[in-house]
Order: sequence, then structure tokens, then C-alpha cells
Amino acid sequence: MQYKFEQLFEWSSGKPIVPTSGSIPIYGSNGIVGYTNEKKYRNKIILGRVGAYCGSVAYCPDDFNATDNTLITSCDESKICYHYAYYLLKKYQLNDYAGGAAQPLITQGLLKHLKCEIPSLEIQQKLVSILSTYDNLIENNNKQIKTLEQMAENIYKEWFVRFRFPGHETTPFENGIPKGWKIERLGNVANISTGKSNRQDADEDGIYPFFDRSQEIKRSNIWLKDCEAIIVPGEGTTFYPRYYQGKFDLHQRCYCVEPKVKEIGKFLFYVLNMNRYYFLSVATGATVPSLRQNNFLSMKYLMPSIDLCKKFNQIVSKLFDQKDHLKEENQNLIKQRDLLLPRLMSGKLAV
Repeated sequence: MQYKFEQLFEWSSGKPIVPTSGSIPIYGSNGIVGYTNEKKYRNKIILGRVGAYCGSVAYCPDDFNATDNTLITSCDESKICYHYAYYLLKKYQLNDYAGGAAQPLITQGLLKHLKCEIPSLEIQQKLVSILSTYDNLIENNNKQIKTLEQMAENIYKEWFVRFRFPGHETTPFENGIPKGWKIERLGNVANISTGKSNRQDADEDGIYPFFDRSQEIKRSNIWLKDCEAIIVPGEGTTFYPRYYQGKFDLHQRCYCVEPKVKEIGKFLFYVLNMNRYYFLSVATGATVPSLRQNNFLSMKYLMPSIDLCKKFNQIVSKLFDQKDHLKEENQNLIKQRDLLLPRLMSGKLAV
């Protein structure tokens, strides 16, 4: 049966919110952007409202919050179930319907007149059961990835925060820190540089990762760096570092932290990751908080011996390899699901 979107959905805008500690996810236009203790929505679909990820679709059946870059979508469950609506909206590629002169923008006015054919609720549930098999596998992999990330972070805290590193029992302490450790400036152990590109869109046939300010990996045919690096967005409200090793392209408002000593990159990644509030405290700008190169060069942290850093790298590298394998598996599952999605939704492939 054919419906207009306004017969199936209602929309409301998310509100500005700053991530804090907590377990409630905060959705932005590109998925989860942080966490909070404040829950505002439950069992809704989240649409990217503005910017490069305008028209993106996410679904959260549990408690969540959302930024003002989103449209919160409610469904008329007498006609369409939420999970089916999620797949339907993904199929529509809503970015194609975006307006806006300066940047892409999705509005309720643009959405409400769109039309779609939907089957009975019984058929919807059957379609969902097929497609959700892929999503369940992806979600299980994501849980394993989070577990691996937490394991690596716990090792860092145990060694370099609680000082229970290998051989700590016989290590003398001076002024509360292990002997030989020192307060170091990041600029002394890493090269700090920015990207060159100001591209907003990815190259469809690009072979190199392109990191933009949202930390989403796009594709590029240009590569700026070939190194072990920690990538930090230069503006925003989160400043979450990301580790990468290989060839990549980088937005001009992102920073590349490249270790001068080999095999300590993962140690420096956790140094930066544990000091996200430092970045927030030194960022300047009334509208959008921004970092300067000197903020990185002058950042101070506690530096252990190089040998201990390398030993930490060896251990967590195995966890990183497992993460990369699971992420690659997820990419394959997403491709398979997205190939199947339009065929099932259009009826070309029978349930």
C-alpha cells in the first residue's frame, strides 16, 4: 500500500548537548558521538539533519540522547514497525533529497511529501528477520571490538596510571613516580602536522583512507602521510584521537601526531586518549572550539622508559590486530546487507 511519509512518521529536532561521562549514547549525524547520563528518547530512528552526513539513518531501540544535527523520527506502529522503517529510510538515500545553499539540509517539509510502498506488518517482520541477521552479527562484532578496546585501555591504566607495570616491585620511586620516568612535552617525542585537503566528499573509487573532522574514514586517491600516527580533529567538542598506520589523506583541520621513535605509537595514542579533557580546556573559539599546533607541542605528560613503551606496544598490538579483523568482517557484512536491502524492499527478491 502506498503512503506519504507524513502518514507514517513524525519528526522532532535534537538539542545541543555536550558529551560527559555516562552510559547513555549521544547520536549525531554520523552515529554515536559520545555518552551522557541524560536520557531523552527511546526506540526512535535518528536522521542526520545537516552537513556531510545529512540523510544518514540510525536506529536505537533503547534509551539515548541526540544532538541538534539530527531529526528524531517516530513511527505510526499501526502501519509500519520501527525496524522495517529503519531499512526503508536507508534504502531511500535521503541525502539525495536535501536542500540548502551553503550545506546539505534535511527538513520535515522536504520529507513529509515523499511516498513509499510498504507491505503488511507480517511481511515487514519477515523482511526484518532476514536483514537483522546481518545487523546482529555486526553488533556482536562491535561488542567484541569494545571489549578489546577496554582491555587495551585497562592495561595502559594499570601500567602507567597505577604504576603496576612489569618489574614495578623492584623499581624505586622518586617524588611519587618511578625512577627514570619524567614529565615530557609531546613536541619532543612526536612530529605534529595538519592535513592539506579541504574536501567534503569522498572519492567513490579512492583507495586511501581520508580522515575528516568527524573522524569517519572516507576514501581518497591522494595520500598525504605513510606512517604510524594518531589523528585528532582540530575543532569540535569531543577531540577523540584515532590510531592509524599506513597511507592516508587528512583534512586540513585535523592534526597528525607522528611518533619520532618507532613502536611507541599505541602508547602515545592512549596518552592522548586519556587527556581528551586537556584538549577541551585549551581549545579556543566562541562558536566552534578549535586547537592550535602549539596545544600539541606544549602538552605535558608522564613519559616512562622507551623499552616499557615498546613492551606495551607489543602486547596491545595483538588486541589491535583482532579489532582490525573484526572491523574488516563488519565491512563485508555491511556490503552484503546493503546489496540485499533494495532487492528485498522492492520485492525483486521474494521473502
